[in-house]
Parts: sequence; C-alpha cells; structure tokens
Amino acid sequence: MGGEMKRKSKDIVEMVKAGFTDKQIMRELGIQTKASLKKMYFDSLVEAGKIKAIITERQQKRMQGKPKTLTIGKRGTLALSRLMLIDQFGFKQGDKFKVSKRKDNITLKKT
Repeated sequence: MGGEMKRKSKDIVEMVKAGFTDKQIMRELGIQTKASLKKMYFDSLVEAGKIKAIITERQQKRMQGKPKTLTIGKRGTLALSRLMLIDQFGFKQGDKFKVSKRKDNITLKKT
C-alpha cells in the first residue's frame, strides 16, 4: 500500500471513530463513491488487524491442502504468502520475528 493510501486508511478509521458522516469523509479524502469508501474502510480495518479478511472458498481449500513446500530463490530468500501468514496463521503487517535454526529446521518466533 502506498504512502498516500496508508494515510487515507488511517484517516478513515480515525474519522469514523470521531463520528464523521460518510459524506464528510468522502469529501475530505476525495473518495467518489460510497462503495469505494466502504472498501477502503474494510481494508483499513483488516490492515490494522481489527478484523479478519474474508476468505474465499479457493483460499480456504489451499489453506487446508497439504503442507506447503517452499524453495530458496536465486537471491537466497523464501517467500511466504499473505494468505499463509495473515489469513491462515493470524499474523499482521509489522509483526517481528526471531529466526533460529535447529538441526534441519528453521523456526520463526514472534517477538
């Protein structure tokens, strides 16, 4: 999410808490439609970890499938999907982890 969108997301949540009406929020932030306002508000609450995102049937099937096998990329990195980290395990953006190695396992521990 870009800097401008992050600011708007935070502003929407704060304006709703302060009791602004939908029209006031739309005018202040330059949002054109109520549908856009509702989507931005929902996304803001998910981003802030206040509510969980809606999971599609396809995402649910993927989460319930066999354990995910990851491959180390050319740059020496492992990519963990948003679906796995946020939707399945319940972590949120900004969480920090301690990484440790035991025998042939890697452990991530939330700090």
